[in-house]
Amino acid sequence: MNNLLYANQQAEKIGPQVEEKVRKETGSTSPVAYTIESGEAGSTTVGSVLGDVARGLFGGKTNALFTLVFDIATPRAAQLCATVIRQGVGAYVGTLLYSTKLSKTVKSEVSLEPPKTFGSSKFIGDADTITKLNAKGDIAKRIGKFARTKTEMGSITVEMARLFKIVPQDSGSLLIVNTLPRMTAMGMDAAIDAKEFFEIAAMIEAAL
Repeated sequence: MNNLLYANQQAEKIGPQVEEKVRKETGSTSPVAYTIESGEAGSTTVGSVLGDVARGLFGGKTNALFTLVFDIATPRAAQLCATVIRQGVGAYVGTLLYSTKLSKTVKSEVSLEPPKTFGSSKFIGDADTITKLNAKGDIAKRIGKFARTKTEMGSITVEMARLFKIVPQDSGSLLIVNTLPRMTAMGMDAAIDAKEFFEIAAMIEAAL
C-alpha cells in the first residue's frame, strides 16, 4: 500500500516510493528514470519548466518541497512531474503533470474550458483542432474525469486549477494535462491513473 502520503520530507526516501507507483501503473519491467527538481536557481530544463507550472497551479504556494520528473518509456514516451508538498513534518504528492508528444500538428494552442456544473467543457483555441475534438464528446468527458481539481489526501483537502493544453511543437505537438492522486482502498492506497492518460493521448491523436 502506498497512498502517496509520507511521514518524512526526504527526496531520497520519497522518490523511490513514487517511482514504484509509476513503474507499476505504466507496466514498466525496469525502474523508471527520474530527476529531482528542487526549485533552486539553476539550468532550465523541460522538467523545471513543467515543475514551475505544477507549483503555480497551487497559487504559487511556497510549501512545494521538490518535483520528481519521470521520463516514461512505455507504453509511449512521456514525462510525469509529481510535485511533493510539505505538510507538517511530512509530505504528500500533490499535482501530477503529464506530458507527451503527439504525432499530429496544431496551428496554435488548444485548451479545455474550466469544469462546469452542468454539461461537459468544450475545447477552445485553434479552430481546426477544436472542431475535430469537440465532435468527439467522449474525449472531453474522459479528460474531465481524469483531470481532477480536488482530492482528499488523508485529512488534507487538495485543490488546484485544471490544466489541459495542446501546444505546437516541431514535427508534432505537445499534450500537457494535470491531475491529482485518486485515493483507493478507503484511503490506504492511491492511483496516479497513468494508463488513463495514455489512453486519452491515443484518443486525441486518433481524432486529429
